[in-house]
Amino acid sequence: MKAYRLLPLFALGLACGNAPAADWLVVSGAAYHFRDRDEYRGDNPGAGWERRDTLVPLSYMAGYYRNSYDRDTFYAGARWEPLDFGAVRLGVFFGLASGYWTPVVALPMASIEIGSVGLNLVALPNIRDYAGYVGAQLKFKLN
Repeated sequence: MKAYRLLPLFALGLACGNAPAADWLVVSGAAYHFRDRDEYRGDNPGAGWERRDTLVPLSYMAGYYRNSYDRDTFYAGARWEPLDFGAVRLGVFFGLASGYWTPVVALPMASIEIGSVGLNLVALPNIRDYAGYVGAQLKFKLN
């Protein structure tokens, strides 16, 4: 069984949790690649959901976007955010994502939240033949 087929069940489990949380609507948008920019999409439209736990430094995420390889990506996982500087949180996203060479991902992320609007940033450097990038998502607080 392919791991990405478990994404809807994982997302449902996260949504049913009863810990105090803040929910966000996430709008995927853009990626800037450090090299080979003509080979990759820079616009990555999509939408998702994020729940930030208010008791522990975790945010649970699930959604969809069109990735830089022009493939559908369904993702679900959690962002561990041990570094908290008020409006800015730094951490790592661990989860599953379809449309890539491996469904298992671990990516450094930053989250900036001011009032009911936020920005998620993910960045990876160039590694061997892999073109590094910075990706961005806008988010809007639902509650």
